[in-house]
Amino acid sequence: MNRREAWINKDLLKYNIQLEDICSLDKYDEYAAEKALRLLLEYACYGQNIEGIELGRREIAKIPRKWLKSHLLTVVKRDFEYSDYWNYRRLLELVVELVPELKDDMLSINCGTTDPDLIDVIDDYR
Repeated sequence: MNRREAWINKDLLKYNIQLEDICSLDKYDEYAAEKALRLLLEYACYGQNIEGIELGRREIAKIPRKWLKSHLLTVVKRDFEYSDYWNYRRLLELVVELVPELKDDMLSINCGTTDPDLIDVIDDYR
């Protein structure tokens, strides 16, 4: 386990989940599983370091697709800083790669924005 994986694992342990258990996240308590997804989204979308972003994305890709599809939008709306254009662009990259059928739902989150940076991101993904 490398340093970044150890950091994520330490944070996941708050919810009694380990990094090696991400592939069975659908078997966990919904609260804990959604908090784990939020944490992985932070790594995959908030950071500037490509290693952290790629690690977050790799781990999210291990989550059972059906569970991810049914919980991602909820977690994003509740816990994600989608008003930041950097985070939002990284989120859309992830969605297009892993659950493209949620792209329109993710785009609608910021549909009323007047922020030119967010408008550029939305236009790039329409």
